[in-house]
Order: sequence, then C-alpha cells, then structure tokens
Amino acid sequence: MSLLFSATLLVGALLTFWLILRKIRKAEVTIADSTFWFLFALSLVLMGVFRQIPFFFAGLFSIESPANFVFVYVIAVLVIREFYTTVEVSQLRAKVRNLVQNEALADIAKHNDI
Repeated sequence: MSLLFSATLLVGALLTFWLILRKIRKAEVTIADSTFWFLFALSLVLMGVFRQIPFFFAGLFSIESPANFVFVYVIAVLVIREFYTTVEVSQLRAKVRNLVQNEALADIAKHNDI
C-alpha cells in the first residue's frame, strides 16, 4: 500500500468525521445513527496511520495487495450496513401501513356512528 494511498485514506476518513459532526450539529442525523459512521471512519484512520494493519489482514486472507483488502473491507462493511438499513426501512413501512389501516378503520367507525 503506497504512502499516497494511505494519505488518501486518512484524508477521506477525516472528511467523513467532519461531515458527521456537521450533520449532528445541524440535527440532520441522530447521535445513535452516527455511531456507525464514527466507528467506520475511525477504522479507516487506523488503517491509514498504522499501515501494517491492512498488510496483516491482506496476508491473513491471502489478498495480493493491502489496497485491495481496504477496498474489500469498505465494500463488505457498507453492504452489511445497507442490509440492516433495509431491514429497518421494511419494519418502518410495516408500522406505517398498520397505522394507516388503523386510522382508516377508526375513520370508518366514526362515520358509521353518525
């Protein structure tokens, strides 16, 4: 992994930290939701500062290049995050559907009593 790639990784992680803090200050994202992004950015900072971490895991998983390990790591983490986000959205859609149905039944019951 080249020094330029490590520097790019570090700058990207620091920009992610800055974006997260900005969104929290503007109350656009909750602190609970931003925890994932803080930890993700921290992991990228650690890989940028301690270059031996990607080398170790690239060797452990028989990946030719530490940069390829970083790409696989980022893709895997984001795919897992997307899966959990999809589960959460599905649950929220079910709750909205149930709420709409209950309100419709309550409205029908209210009009039938008149």
